[in-house]
Amino acid sequence: MKNKKPIDRNQRNHIPQGSNLGGIWLCGKHPIFTILLKKRRKVFEILVTINSILELETFLQKNSLLHLKPLVKMADNNKIESLVGRNQVHQGFAANCSPLPTRTQNDLLTELYAIEEGEKLPTLLLLDQISDPHNVGAIIRSAIGFGVTKIIFLEHNSPKENATIVKASAGTIESADLIVVTNFSNLMEKLKKIGYWCIGLAGEGKASIQSLREYKNIALIVGSEGDGIRDLVKKNCDVLAKIDIGKDVESLNASVAAAITLYELARK
Repeated sequence: MKNKKPIDRNQRNHIPQGSNLGGIWLCGKHPIFTILLKKRRKVFEILVTINSILELETFLQKNSLLHLKPLVKMADNNKIESLVGRNQVHQGFAANCSPLPTRTQNDLLTELYAIEEGEKLPTLLLLDQISDPHNVGAIIRSAIGFGVTKIIFLEHNSPKENATIVKASAGTIESADLIVVTNFSNLMEKLKKIGYWCIGLAGEGKASIQSLREYKNIALIVGSEGDGIRDLVKKNCDVLAKIDIGKDVESLNASVAAAITLYELARK
């Protein structure tokens, strides 16, 4: 395995910890059931249609969640759609919840520095200005599926958590450790000092994704379909890797590219 220079554990980054305030409306049977099971959010209200009430009551009883029954209210499809959006497949379930807690760059680095030398560092996934909430949710689903829980977003130019992201993740976002930072290049510099290889997905990359199995401690950076990884972030990558595809296809959807690469990393 390729290793970095010795870890400098005196490096630190200090950013004030933020907070999440207010409730958001989320929907879909599996996302709502997962939210109630994981108990990472405050739940303020649960809406259910007459066709789905029995299924909800059975779920609450089976999972010892009957204390949530006072939060349950009946609603029709129009009411739910007015809250979560007309294009959402809500399956008769919606809930008003607090957003998931997010952590800062300082929180992440403090955790990573606490890992003993010689122990495996967790794989990190950095999403560089991916703005489509469907793609964000799909990438989260793939990441959790392949054992990558630490997902890092930019504070600006990234979508806020919403019903589309949660639904597209099929509720797996409840298992994600969400980190929000202000500057990817700054974070990448600090990760390198801990022992990470910063690897970006780019069509012009020289390395194949299969070769990434040679590397230990990976921070994977995925950019948007249109622009890919930004130039400065790309410049700060240790390695640019590409997925070999047919000549008739210019590029892959960001969520597909992320899923393929995460699968390769999971095979190490």
